[in-house]
Amino acid sequence: MKFSVVTPSYNLDKWLPQTIESVISQSGDFEIEYIVVDGGSSDKSLSIAEEYKKKIESGAFPIACRKVSMTCVVEKETGMYEAINRGFARATGNIYAWINSDDVYEAGAFKAIKEAVERYPDIDWIKGITSTIDENGSVIQDGSAKIYRQDWIRDGIYGQEAYFIEQDSVFWRASLWKSAGPIPAELRSAGDYWLWMSFARFSPLWTLKNRTSCFRKREGQISKDVSKYKAEQWTIRPARSLKALQAKAFFTVQSRVTALYPKMESLFITLYPIFFMTGKHAEYIEMGKEPKRAIARSYKV
Repeated sequence: MKFSVVTPSYNLDKWLPQTIESVISQSGDFEIEYIVVDGGSSDKSLSIAEEYKKKIESGAFPIACRKVSMTCVVEKETGMYEAINRGFARATGNIYAWINSDDVYEAGAFKAIKEAVERYPDIDWIKGITSTIDENGSVIQDGSAKIYRQDWIRDGIYGQEAYFIEQDSVFWRASLWKSAGPIPAELRSAGDYWLWMSFARFSPLWTLKNRTSCFRKREGQISKDVSKYKAEQWTIRPARSLKALQAKAFFTVQSRVTALYPKMESLFITLYPIFFMTGKHAEYIEMGKEPKRAIARSYKV
């Protein structure tokens, strides 16, 4: 197995070393092809990436998998998703992922993904657990193994009326990217949202109960500007259905009530499948156990 991982990079030299090391230090019986696409950074980002490339090629950086190769590409004046597209256009692996230049992978993430997709070859894309860290790398919110209704992904409900599909913990086969991608280059915020809807037209998303990545919450990040993200989602999402309106109403009530009365969460856990999930399932894996079809829900599995 060969992982092709793309990092779009632009003026984040403070965190880029941690991102790079989280990729190239993964251990297991696989290869890693790492492609950093720099959009013309004015800080030290490009020199940092090139220095790691030299360390890999000289053997100065200890490699814990079969092989690591690293490519540094400069694509000035490109948007993030255009940079990602250009990175994957160079990719030669069979499992793809992208990690932004301030986020990190957990140790053992690639090994867990490899075991899952090799054991269950019908998996085309799979999502692990994303936790949230602060600017200093301290965990401020533990992630959970969320599971997803396929029709809700296609309809763009996740990330709008329901919880998100966190991009940094998603991996997919190269064949799925070639069927659904690339991401429209004109998008600036919600390219992941577009990609998940596209993937869902071809194959179901599986959830893996394994800590996979950490999203860094910091000042100035694109994803923190929720209004821009939501505005772009509105331009690409399908027409809203009755189930989208039901989901919005449910999650609005849930968030407001549980904020005031946290113990009410158990009531919503009971109501959620009764109202929305009857007969609707998502694919779920916990390593060491047989896969199961689980009722999609928004709490820890």
